[in-house]
Amino acid sequence: MMKAELREKYKQLRKALNNTERAELSEKIYQHFVSHFDFTHDDISIFIPIDRFQEVNTWLFIKEYPARFYLPIVKPEGLKHVQYESMEQLKKTSWGILEPQYGLEVNEEKFDVVIVPLLAFDKAGNRVGYGKGFYDGFLKNCVPNCKFIGVSYFPPEENLIETIPTDIRLHYCITPDKVYHFK
Repeated sequence: MMKAELREKYKQLRKALNNTERAELSEKIYQHFVSHFDFTHDDISIFIPIDRFQEVNTWLFIKEYPARFYLPIVKPEGLKHVQYESMEQLKKTSWGILEPQYGLEVNEEKFDVVIVPLLAFDKAGNRVGYGKGFYDGFLKNCVPNCKFIGVSYFPPEENLIETIPTDIRLHYCITPDKVYHFK
């Protein structure tokens, strides 16, 4: 399948999940994160889930895991990151996305871990995002030892996903059933 077809397929699969199923699957993903990794006291870039996209509930990470979290702000030139302090610093944008309105801004070299949003991934660590390239542009500037971890309700695609030279692979992807590690 082409990336556009995969985007549509996984958007439909997400829509088919009810709120209870999404909550249970998100909890399993978070529990795998806690049991497989020790990033306590690290600097982690993490996305805030967009309700209308039925994304994995990353609030579990932000509210329960003892690390410093930084949230992305979408700018025309790419993603910027601000340290998360509290819900009071967040405001919905015109796109309906919660973003920090103030706080300590940091660059890509700050991160030990990036929790990456995605729609689909394959067994080689290739991913399909929303198609705007914001995360690939951001990930390419992270330090070499930074870990890129996707989160997905679904297992990997059996066939390899088409890639272009600017696509950045994941190091790991966490699903409700398994943590995938890509070499």
